[in-house]
Amino acid sequence: MNRNMTNKLLSLLLMLAFFSACSNEDTPEQEPPVSNQYLTGVTAEKHISKSEITEMVVNYAASQDIDLPEALISGLLCDVDVAAITYTTTGVDGNDVTASGVVAIPSGTTSYDHLLSIQHGTLDIEEAPSEQLFYYEMMPVVSKHIVVMADYLGYGASRTADRQHPYLHAKLTGTACADMIEAAREYLRYKEIAETDDDLELLGYSQGGQATMATQLELESRGLGSSLRKVWAGGGPYDLENLLQAFLTEEGIPESYPRSGYLPYLIRGMAYGEQLNVSDENLYAPVVIEKGLNQMFSTTPLSQWHAALGTDITQVVHPDFFAAPDFNGNADVLAIINALRKNSLVNAATQPQTAFNLFHSPLDDFVPYSNAVSAHAIWGNSTLTDLTMPSHVLGGMEFIMRYMGLWEIIGPMLTPTAN
Repeated sequence: MNRNMTNKLLSLLLMLAFFSACSNEDTPEQEPPVSNQYLTGVTAEKHISKSEITEMVVNYAASQDIDLPEALISGLLCDVDVAAITYTTTGVDGNDVTASGVVAIPSGTTSYDHLLSIQHGTLDIEEAPSEQLFYYEMMPVVSKHIVVMADYLGYGASRTADRQHPYLHAKLTGTACADMIEAAREYLRYKEIAETDDDLELLGYSQGGQATMATQLELESRGLGSSLRKVWAGGGPYDLENLLQAFLTEEGIPESYPRSGYLPYLIRGMAYGEQLNVSDENLYAPVVIEKGLNQMFSTTPLSQWHAALGTDITQVVHPDFFAAPDFNGNADVLAIINALRKNSLVNAATQPQTAFNLFHSPLDDFVPYSNAVSAHAIWGNSTLTDLTMPSHVLGGMEFIMRYMGLWEIIGPMLTPTAN
């Protein structure tokens, strides 16, 4: 891809991540009515004006040598009201836990006929949407959707001292997101915004793609599948065991994998979500243990793990992970493999019942395209659309723009070319 076009696409979306910087002061924490089943608190509310957003986007574009017509940008935006809320969901031990998330509302909204639940991609725990208040993946709110976004367990209000998050755990993810939707409804009722229909749309990319499908399965298990009018899942890992093995088999090992920290994040996620009693010494490469690198998993952000661990995944996970199918009898590795099988959405007891749409780039450099192809083959009521961008990150930006109806405008400007 032309480097200048890549930078412009990145810049256009990064501008939208700055929305929260041009907002009013937080309102004091509020106590919602005690009659709520899910909603437990309102921790922050902010108003973001259309003119402030427009000015910031245009000024930021100018600093990147991009000339954006103010009238065009203004026409794409609206005033937005954002609230961080807390709610009750189910923790890893099966007991109630207080979690958090964000609701973004086009200002002036008095009623709604659907909610758009967006499941975010993998973030550092410090980057919980409720702490940012406006994470860029929420930008479909400017297309007049009321957007709901859960932080996920281990983020925001449910953050643990040892930085545990049940990464890609199917049931816990689906439950937290479905409960956040109900909490958002209670918040909107508290704000006297009327619900005229209970329709839902689900959207998510990368981890958010997996979370979107987990949420669909959870909603359907609650008898709410008829409310789903659109489900878009992009770039997600749906078959966790095969995904892991794609990297761990001799043929599949990439010479260099720049996000090697995702492997321990996944291992820790399965161990935490399934409450497994496993030992780091049996799960990670000897060099990780010798250098004490495993200590950073509970003390530092995920984004810092990648550089510390390096790009050679054979020096990240225990050698027994490479010895399928018996894994040299390593009981802890086998426990993780079984947890991956259990939490692979393609292995769910029931298939998704509502028609849905999968999106994936054949050139995805993080989540292999084969993962989407195999999921599509198993899920008979799915469609699979190939994204055209040549990487996982750019594919995610294309995915959001397609949903917002902007890809028809921006896509023709970007022509992937061989490097």
